[in-house]
Amino acid sequence: MPFRISAVLSPAEPVPPAPAALVVDVIRATTTAAYLLDAGARELWLTGSLEGARALAERQGALLAGERGGLPPEGFDLGNSPREVRPERVRGRGVVMTTTNGTRAALRAAEAVPEVALAALVNAGAAVLWAAGRGDGVALVAAGREGRVALDDAYTLGALVTGLRARVPEAELDDGARLAEALFLAQPDARSALAASAAARALEPVGLAADVEVCARADALAVLPVLAERGDGALRFAPVYPKGV
Repeated sequence: MPFRISAVLSPAEPVPPAPAALVVDVIRATTTAAYLLDAGARELWLTGSLEGARALAERQGALLAGERGGLPPEGFDLGNSPREVRPERVRGRGVVMTTTNGTRAALRAAEAVPEVALAALVNAGAAVLWAAGRGDGVALVAAGREGRVALDDAYTLGALVTGLRARVPEAELDDGARLAEALFLAQPDARSALAASAAARALEPVGLAADVEVCARADALAVLPVLAERGDGALRFAPVYPKGV
């Protein structure tokens, strides 16, 4: 059976059956997730609600990270900015994260497929290596923005499609994967592509526009957050370093 690449561009689309999924919320949840684990966080828990995140962090003795409206909620240790992540703050600690779009996308993907990882431009190479070894296909799941298609996530899905096709030339693409790939190939400059998105523009009034440049750094990290445990409304991700990155 040929390797099949499916792309879910909108949160309104169902996640198709597949051996594995790569979830993308490039601005900023999956980028920040990669930076947290690369900086030495022991594990990363994702959960959908503020109440659930606070309760889980208390049980685990973990740091709280995330955002609502782009900014950290009251009492959180970290926001959702990759520029905030420092080894001295997170090394050896568990982190519980909740965000507006990305954590919900991960939970949705985990309901549909057995293996899930968090991908962004900063760890695209690691994501491609991992996904190429996951049986006969992968679903690429964009978090989107407020229930709609997001330019930045679609562009990142296109980068993943292009990388996967280089490793699996005979791969079959669905229409969503072809659209994402065409978008990526039409704009070689990742920073410009991401900066044009609504997600990037929304960071300007809260003083976080500089996050976009970090999110656009292709293959800056070799780590991939991979689902290690499903809990009650939460997912635990551990760091994996695919060989060959």
